[in-house]
Amino acid sequence: MPLDHERGLGASTPFSLDEDRVFTTSNDSMDELLARLRGVLDSRLLSIVSLVLVSFAVVANESLPVFLIVVVVGYMLIDRFIMARRVVTLGGLSWFFVLLLGRLFIMNVGALYLDIDYLFMFCGFLFALAVCGVFFAGRAMYYMGYDRGQALADRAIAAHMVERLIDHPENVANLDGTFLEVEGAINRVRSRERQVADALRDEARRKDDLVTYLAHDLKTPLASVVGYLSLLEEAPDLPAEQRSRFTGIALDKAHRLDALIEEFFDITRFDFHDIVLTRGYVDLSLLLAQVADEFYPTLTEQGKHVEVQAPPSLIVLIDGDKMARVFNNVMKNAIAYSYEGSTIRIFAEQEGGSVTVRFENQGDPIPAPKLGMIFEKFYRLDAARATNRGGAGLGLAIAKEIVGAHGGSISCESTPEHTVFTIVLPL
Repeated sequence: MPLDHERGLGASTPFSLDEDRVFTTSNDSMDELLARLRGVLDSRLLSIVSLVLVSFAVVANESLPVFLIVVVVGYMLIDRFIMARRVVTLGGLSWFFVLLLGRLFIMNVGALYLDIDYLFMFCGFLFALAVCGVFFAGRAMYYMGYDRGQALADRAIAAHMVERLIDHPENVANLDGTFLEVEGAINRVRSRERQVADALRDEARRKDDLVTYLAHDLKTPLASVVGYLSLLEEAPDLPAEQRSRFTGIALDKAHRLDALIEEFFDITRFDFHDIVLTRGYVDLSLLLAQVADEFYPTLTEQGKHVEVQAPPSLIVLIDGDKMARVFNNVMKNAIAYSYEGSTIRIFAEQEGGSVTVRFENQGDPIPAPKLGMIFEKFYRLDAARATNRGGAGLGLAIAKEIVGAHGGSISCESTPEHTVFTIVLPL
């Protein structure tokens, strides 16, 4: 019987191929065997070996470049999708097994009038398709049957409970404890479904609000750019100093437009919860120093300062580009919501098997009820203030997604003295 592991709305879908659903039985030894088989099918190493073997046997003799392309593309799919690993493992090993039988047959029988290699290659391909088709069709039918059986069982239990209540409306104690427990479980599932539906509606509402805000923000700087450029075109005899000032204003507004358009791209880039990491060893102290240096013009303009306190040569295994995006987003937030003339402090230290990075700034405290919402997509603590500074309620949400993909965590605490964002990354 498959388990749903708190799948929310997904549990009500009659034909779901959710990766969290697993086969279980009433036999512990059989469950252990199924878990091992699942581990074998999901093994990245085995699927890569299968890919290389079958690609070498089928393609390498014909074209080495094509072989390399197949291996590289296959590796990218295997690394990203668990379903691709299962297909490559099942189909690849099946195909390679038939090709191996063909080689043994040719070695024992000798040359024939027919090109037996291509015959076994074609048969192996059909066999691989059959194996994958049987596996996935059987899996889908199992889940579909389970969901239908669960729905029928729920209806039968509900009908039985209603019948008992009609026969004995004055005595609720006549209901068996098992049925009451099932009723409670059903109510909890429905409650979770309502919570998920409410969260989806809230996210859709915030997304609609964001589009409205961004549309307004796009129109404002665009009108300024057009106005100043039109003025420069209509008055070619303007003093050089004035022309330079108008050109600078138009350029600033154009940069504003570029930032807003980039935020539109962010909405699509980070709306799928599927972040692929390219890890490497990175000097974290150097990375934080580079992030701080990037904001030097903005800090100078607002009379703010930044201090980085990190031990030298603090090496971590992370995706440097994506973690730089995280630090950049948190730093942007610290600058936007800190007092003028204040100092933003960045601390990094190793604590046991993890590294902790803290961004501390002095500014208005974040209300306690809102601390749990600032990492949600499209949530803006202060809509008017965020709009003026280019915020779209995505920066901290993107940071949380990236840190989570690294197996870490990000949190915030705020007091009247300071606001601290804490990022914890495993070594």
